[in-house]
Amino acid sequence: MSLMANLRELFHDALGLAETAPDHEERLTVAALLLLVAHADGRMLKVEERSLPVLLRSYFGVDEDVAARLLDQAADLSAGTDPAISLADRISHDVPAAERPRLLALAYRVAVVDGQVHEFEDDLIWRIGRLLGLDDTAIAAIRTNAIRNLVAGPSRG
Repeated sequence: MSLMANLRELFHDALGLAETAPDHEERLTVAALLLLVAHADGRMLKVEERSLPVLLRSYFGVDEDVAARLLDQAADLSAGTDPAISLADRISHDVPAAERPRLLALAYRVAVVDGQVHEFEDDLIWRIGRLLGLDDTAIAAIRTNAIRNLVAGPSRG
């Protein structure tokens, strides 16, 4: 976590302003997924870095400070030996089943923000989708709908 994030968290804790949203764990899990997807191709471009808080703000309707804090906290999560399995477990626990397709669509939007869905990003999202119990047809439909009109390229299916 950055020095500023640590100071902000310290002041929030000291003033009793710590994150108390009932869906904080869900928000943190979503932020962790977006970070994992953004890093899946081995690099984090500025456009990806800028898009993460924007997507979180849009998805949850939170302000810039909350989105930044979520991303800082998500970066600190210990993902264990297999981040996809660990994250799928968190999603299963923290995100309602009805929201999971929308969450995968958001992950695809992070993947495509640099102009294309890289193979590592695509494989990661498909793997998480399968771990969540979605079949290939459902994941393909989510992918197609999420990136429609955002990038030209073949659809995986």
